[in-house]
Order: sequence, then C-alpha cells, then structure tokens
Amino acid sequence: MLMTDPHDLTGGPNRKAESAGEPANWTGAHADPTLAARFLYRWAGQFSAALVRIRSRFDGDLDQYLLYLVFVLQEISTASGNGRRRGLNALSLSEITQIPRETARRKLLTLAQAGYLRRDEEGLYYLGDAYGVDEVFDELKPLWDIVRQER
Repeated sequence: MLMTDPHDLTGGPNRKAESAGEPANWTGAHADPTLAARFLYRWAGQFSAALVRIRSRFDGDLDQYLLYLVFVLQEISTASGNGRRRGLNALSLSEITQIPRETARRKLLTLAQAGYLRRDEEGLYYLGDAYGVDEVFDELKPLWDIVRQER
C-alpha cells in the first residue's frame, strides 16, 4: 500500500515503496484489464471535468485551489472529531503544498479577498464562507459516484 504523510499533498519524497504483495500497476490489480481501463477512462473524464470547473472557479489558478483544499481537509477532520480548527500561516501552507512561500502568501491574500478564506489580526488564515465543504463535495461527487459503482 502507498503510504503518504497526510500533510504531503504532492505524493513526493514522503511516499513509501509499494509492499511486495501489491501489483506493479493499476490494471494489474484487477482480473479484467478491460473493466479496469473503462473505470479509469470514466474516472479520468470526470476528474478532468471537475478540474475544469474548479480551475474556472479559482480564476484559472489551481494552486489557489490546492491552498484552499488544505483548509477544507482541516474542516472535515475537525468535523469528524479528528482534529481542531486552527489558523495556518503562509509558511506552514508553503511547506504543506510545496508552493513557494511568497507565492503562497499572495495567493492566500487573494483567497481572503474573495471570501474563500478569512485572515485574523495575527495573519493566520481560516476557512471562509464563500465556498464551503458541501460545495467542494458537490464538485467532486461525480468521482465518488464512479468509485461506488465499481464496488
């Protein structure tokens, strides 16, 4: 199984090697490669459509969405009792997302001006009201529907 640091959204250097019992590729995990290919085609199509919608919502800037998504994931974790709501600064978000700090800072200000995030007097950012967890779920729901159909 692939293991990643929950704060490493890149899947980069924190990824651990696959265990010996896992297939080397995705289609090898399924008895019917044609079925696997159809699933992947449908999922990738929905993923592409979701990215287009998300990109449009964030004025063509997927890095803004990535920064925003950190707050959405924190909100989900808090709501499920696995975490607490806390503010994050540009340095922390830069480390989590691997976006350069100054770039992250500018994008965070833009997100706050648009109402996606709010900024307190100490410069910490929190999830705003412009686009909440329910809207994010609705945006990504077609991906989940495809996965559920395959179970």
